[in-house]
Amino acid sequence: MRGKRLAVWIAGGLVLVLLLFSAASAMAGRGFRPLGLFAVDNHAETAGTLPVIEASRGTKAESAPESSAAAEGPGPTEGYASEEASAATETSATIETSAATEASTAIETSAATEMSAATEESAGADTAVMTEESVPAESSAGTEGPVSREETEAVTETPAPAETAPATEAAAETPAAATAETSPASSEARAFYPADLLAHLAAAGRNPESLQGSQLLVVKGLEKPKCIVYAYEKTAEGWRALDWLSGIPGIMGRDGMNDHTPEDHKYTPIGYFGLGPAYGEAAWEDTGLEYYQIQSEDYYVVDPNSKYYNQLYKSHYDDKDWEYAEEMISLLEFYEYCIYVQHNVNPIIPNEGSAIFVHIDRLDNSTSGCIGVEKWVMQALFKWMRAEADPHILLYPGN
Repeated sequence: MRGKRLAVWIAGGLVLVLLLFSAASAMAGRGFRPLGLFAVDNHAETAGTLPVIEASRGTKAESAPESSAAAEGPGPTEGYASEEASAATETSATIETSAATEASTAIETSAATEMSAATEESAGADTAVMTEESVPAESSAGTEGPVSREETEAVTETPAPAETAPATEAAAETPAAATAETSPASSEARAFYPADLLAHLAAAGRNPESLQGSQLLVVKGLEKPKCIVYAYEKTAEGWRALDWLSGIPGIMGRDGMNDHTPEDHKYTPIGYFGLGPAYGEAAWEDTGLEYYQIQSEDYYVVDPNSKYYNQLYKSHYDDKDWEYAEEMISLLEFYEYCIYVQHNVNPIIPNEGSAIFVHIDRLDNSTSGCIGVEKWVMQALFKWMRAEADPHILLYPGN
């Protein structure tokens, strides 16, 4: 009986001793856990180091603040950090340091490679420059003492190696700048001309570069009095045909086309002329051309003996010196929409043609020298043409 009691006391003493050691160990921060009792939960502190380790494996940027806090140690309310947490932190620092070292090494290696390539590329050019700058005068001009780089370049004709031609960025850009300065009209020279426009110009004996402005009417004479009208416009890419206003049938003077257009014949002039102003019946028209409404006092003088020959005369001038002229308001059947062809102007030569217009006409008729087209064509020309485009007309016989 005594033996059993003694055993109980011994067991109880051992348990008490173990409990005392456990409490003392926990107070010392060692986390001693005999028989699994009083286990210390270090999950928060241990997990707090994981974002640092994961960051080196590509963790999202949002984890960075937590990593920084874990690296600095626990806050006042977090308890304490275990030795395992400290080891994890050291491991994370080692991993980050190693990654940074590898990245730095790679960058330095890349920079060294690029510098080496650049050095090899410019070595020839630098050597050539140094050689030119250090050439003594006696080697080029036969005099003593060093010479300037400019003088050396003037007398030295040593060709540089092919691979070192563009020694610097300035040297590489010089040809382009020189080209831009020496050929300011290069873009104009490269202007595109449609094949059919080139054919018209060749048939008319004109050089494409002689075209002015950016709007052009071409009138090709056919079997008299028929003709055909084409419209072209110049854009940033060059000249192009207006498909909706090209290949339009028209009529011309009943005697055909001629270089000379005396008043006793009904010739349409051959040549290249400016167009405008425009005239019409309405007080205002939707056109970009200079426009005048035809008034009851407007006459276009066709008498070669008048000082107003081939000019618009208004009856209030009170110095009429002509015997015959076109009363424009009585011809509104044709002149409701019309555009003046600047033929025989600056200077005006007597009996060389007058009152040449592009106007409305019937296609089964002929004119006294003008170009006649249907009304819708004139309306389209009014809307299309602009004074600032400096429109012109080219008239030539096709047969």
